[in-house]
Amino acid sequence: MENQKKESNFASMLPDEKKLLQRMAEDDPSAFRTLFDYYYPRVRVFLSTLLLRQDEAEDLAQNVFVKIWNFRAHLPEVHSLGAYLYRMTRNTALEYARKHRMQVELSEEYAESTAVDEEYFAREMRSRLVSRIADMPERRRQVITLSRLEGKSNDEIAAILGISKKTVENHLNAALRALRKLTSCLTLFL
Repeated sequence: MENQKKESNFASMLPDEKKLLQRMAEDDPSAFRTLFDYYYPRVRVFLSTLLLRQDEAEDLAQNVFVKIWNFRAHLPEVHSLGAYLYRMTRNTALEYARKHRMQVELSEEYAESTAVDEEYFAREMRSRLVSRIADMPERRRQVITLSRLEGKSNDEIAAILGISKKTVENHLNAALRALRKLTSCLTLFL
């Protein structure tokens, strides 16, 4: 129950949060300041609760927001900034604890919320991948679908589509490059 309260601290949205994220992506420092002022106290308190060290919590909270600023170009793609910040903050605390050989006590509820986070992230990733594939040129979309979803070989795809194996490989490489770029952006904060 207590952990759900922590999550809900992150869940309340700023007014016009999507516009704010767009402004940040356009390098607007005042938008970042608004986001920082709203979420920083929540992030700091959550970190100090997990780590039981106020000074480290402040430093780590600032690091979380440095990451947010550094990857601001990708923020408009985020559907729930609260969930995103919660996950980033939790992972920052766990990484710090591992690095300093600290024990972080995670309640059973926390483990359950982690499973919910993982499920949310998996759904988000699937949704983004499906969307990115749908936006690909038709032939490339056909190639990636036949290859990755239907398990066809490059030779089989070439025969089905009536194109050369080299063309299949080119489409597949371009599609995978686009998908890798997307997944690397999404997983930066894991």
